[in-house]
Amino acid sequence: MLYQFAWQSTFQEAWAAAYYRRKRGEGKSHSMAVRALANVWVRVIFAIWRQRNQYASATFLTAQHAHSGRVT
Repeated sequence: MLYQFAWQSTFQEAWAAAYYRRKRGEGKSHSMAVRALANVWVRVIFAIWRQRNQYASATFLTAQHAHSGRVT
């Protein structure tokens, strides 16, 4: 289920699509790239659950830049 969620997120979230394309560019198969993206989503979902916040792309992008290189 998270695999499908991650794949669908590439159509809605620019960062997810960029992450997927980067993994494909690294030679990963479609399945491997989507699984890697799903792992990123697990961390995002856990963080918003722990902080009891709603997901916001802007918040994620700010955190992504603060941890440059970890996700992008």
